[in-house]
Amino acid sequence: MAAAAAGAMLASAVLKVATQKIGSAIGGQLMLRWSLTRDLEEMKDTMASIEAVLQDAERRSVRDAAVRLWLKRLKDAAYDISDLLDELEASSQLGSRKI
Repeated sequence: MAAAAAGAMLASAVLKVATQKIGSAIGGQLMLRWSLTRDLEEMKDTMASIEAVLQDAERRSVRDAAVRLWLKRLKDAAYDISDLLDELEASSQLGSRKI
């Protein structure tokens, strides 16, 4: 049970970092196209919604196996999003150095 709570807390932290990265990408010169900026804004809103649901699920995960599975999948998705944002940021930095 403690492992599930720790995993949920870790997923919440990953979501917060990913949300911050999205916000940073929107505000910086990272985005060259409006459509990408709009997509990132939508992702940021979605991540905020996921974080709110995650907080409720953390409380229920201790007693519900289905919620624990859902949290694992959500955590995996959060890691994937975070990795994607890291790759986007690295790619953008390489592109700006060439200019």
